[in-house]
Amino acid sequence: MKKVFLGAATLALLSTSAYATKARLLALGDEVEDNYYTMDDRYIFTNASYINNFADMVVYEHGSEGATSYATAFTTAEAANTTLDTDQNPKAMGGFLKKHGKFTYGAYLGNESNVSSLLRIIASDGDDKDGYLATSDNQIDIFFGGQAGINWGVDFIYASSDRKNSITEKLEDSAMAIRMGVNKDNWDAYANVSLNSESENKDTGNKFDGKLGLQLGGSYTFNQNLKVYGSYKMFDWEQTQSVDATSNTLATIDGGFTRLDLGAGKEYTASTDTMVFVRAQLTKLDIEVEYSTKSELSTLNIPLIVGFESKANEWLTLRGSVSQTIFGEADSTNLGSIIGASGGDDSAGLKAAGIGAYNGNFASDGKISYENSTTVNLGATLTWNDINVDTLVGSVSDNAYTRFAVKYNF
Repeated sequence: MKKVFLGAATLALLSTSAYATKARLLALGDEVEDNYYTMDDRYIFTNASYINNFADMVVYEHGSEGATSYATAFTTAEAANTTLDTDQNPKAMGGFLKKHGKFTYGAYLGNESNVSSLLRIIASDGDDKDGYLATSDNQIDIFFGGQAGINWGVDFIYASSDRKNSITEKLEDSAMAIRMGVNKDNWDAYANVSLNSESENKDTGNKFDGKLGLQLGGSYTFNQNLKVYGSYKMFDWEQTQSVDATSNTLATIDGGFTRLDLGAGKEYTASTDTMVFVRAQLTKLDIEVEYSTKSELSTLNIPLIVGFESKANEWLTLRGSVSQTIFGEADSTNLGSIIGASGGDDSAGLKAAGIGAYNGNFASDGKISYENSTTVNLGATLTWNDINVDTLVGSVSDNAYTRFAVKYNF
């Protein structure tokens, strides 16, 4: 019996190890970092025990260094210290998993967290002199797991870099974390812990110092077609940054990030070659930074997603989804301080882009509703023997063919 559950229809239609990339997740209306419903090998970055379910494969996610600063005040060299993974500018990454007896091991390169990057961006001085703090670079995930009544797995994460930008400022960053998880039949559980997260500009004193970082969650599937799931993620940090652009006076400020996800989805067998699903999810997000006047962003989003996946023939699988926010509200307070904490203007940069993705309002305080939230994504997998090529066609505003990946099963 298969031990990976997206649902009975999916198990009958697809090999669970055949399709597994960011392109597939996005086409089915899920997220590439906080994905808890759609089951494929990207889920190993949430629950490491699933390496036992998706062994003997190599995968490559097409991309470059990701999105850098949009602000003209920053040079290319400065901007390259800090990146975000976006559909328009995806990050390159890839790795392998290999089974050996009852054990599975593997490694993955370049899977930096967008949330971790955003927190370092928030902590940056962010003016035209100092630029951004460096986000995690040279990251490697080392996986190991096995089977002993249940599937278990761990993922040790390490990243470190030491570099200079175009104005000879010395930048250092480092990160360590561990993911631990178990799964069996129709349930799974995981605990992911940050062990170290630091980034510092040695010349200016601007620094991000991560404190407690934790994610807990799991899922349960009823009758192989009704899945319920939940996840709680939190991270606290201290940021040392300039509070006066003229004197470069430094202050240490506390920050916090929390995210709660609760959801349920059900699948229906449309035919022997097609599955359709409907799911809803509640996402509660809070970000706060303790300036003299606290900066806060609090959001509540409840989207409804309807999707399908269908095997058109032996070499082509089609998929798509439509999602729309049933209820969505963002409450912003003093977010302008995050953009220009040291007197700089980052209104066109990564601070605005990162927090703006959560509907933060930098122009004024108060609550706003999510508008024009209907999104359609389409995707396909082309198969030649053991090679799968995934593509994504996003919404017009996100450009076409925004994701591309190749996977080889051996």
